[in-house]
Formats: sequence, C-alpha cells, structure tokens
Amino acid sequence: MDEDDLSVPHRPDTGWLCADCTRPWPCLVFRGRLRILYHREPTKLVTFMEHFRERAAGELTDLSPAQIEARFLGWISEPPPRRRLRSI
Repeated sequence: MDEDDLSVPHRPDTGWLCADCTRPWPCLVFRGRLRILYHREPTKLVTFMEHFRERAAGELTDLSPAQIEARFLGWISEPPPRRRLRSI
C-alpha cells in the first residue's frame, strides 16, 4: 500500500497505532492531512488533537504524560517534514 494514497483514512486502532500503516498514531500521513486541513486555523487543530490526547492518556499507560503530549500535540508547532524526491 502506498502511504500517500488519499483514499486510506489512517485512523487509530484500539492500541493507538495507525490501522493503515501501523505506525504510532497520529502517523505522519494523518499529520500531513491535518496540517493541510487546518492550515488557516491552527488553534482548531490543537483543540481537535487535545481530544485524542485526553482519550489516549487513559489508555497508553506505558507512556509518560510528556510523551503523550509530544505525540499528540508536540508536532503541531514543528515545521512539516520535507519530502524526498524519488529518482526516476
């Protein structure tokens, strides 16, 4: 599966891994989609992700509060990762 396939939702599974690419959720693909969707309203993005942070905090008991904060909110203020060009 191509992780850039926009038809794949990249939603969290019950263990807070991406059900589509199996990376910790929110995965890079989903983060990228949220950056596009909320690019003019970053405070709404924070509010949206705070909801998931609160739910995950009760379930991801092996992570510290700081790790949960970084995973669900810390990436929002970081610049998006640069994409590497594929050589032909």
